[in-house]
Amino acid sequence: MNEFLRWYRWGLQMKYHMGIYTVGLIFCKGVVNALMGVYEVESLTMLEMLVASLLLASAETVLFPCGLDRPQSRGRTAIWVVLGNLLYVGGSLVFGWFKGIPLWGALVLVLILEAGFFAMWFGINVAMQADTADLNRRLRKYQQE
Repeated sequence: MNEFLRWYRWGLQMKYHMGIYTVGLIFCKGVVNALMGVYEVESLTMLEMLVASLLLASAETVLFPCGLDRPQSRGRTAIWVVLGNLLYVGGSLVFGWFKGIPLWGALVLVLILEAGFFAMWFGINVAMQADTADLNRRLRKYQQE
């Protein structure tokens, strides 16, 4: 039963981040399409984006397991960002997710991608660590009472 719960928690965490990544990609695709006069996003494109997000979120849960020390996470963060760029920029080039946009538009999308990675990194490594430290502090206080 413990093994089932461990996998279930892993799946919940992974799917949550996969959803965030997928929605971000589809939102960017929708905005780009609207600016180009197209008002739909193809189902196959959304599926490709979902698979890329699934791969990144799965790798993320392996690279950033619960309880990871901060010094260990620097190299893992670099791997995660490189993998994310390969999946999303590579997927965009291979599958033509944003074909037809000018170079400046592609640069804006890459900047948005990097800002998104920073926001997720902040959530994983700063906000969640602060929550964990606070919970540990409260647990120690409760145990002392």
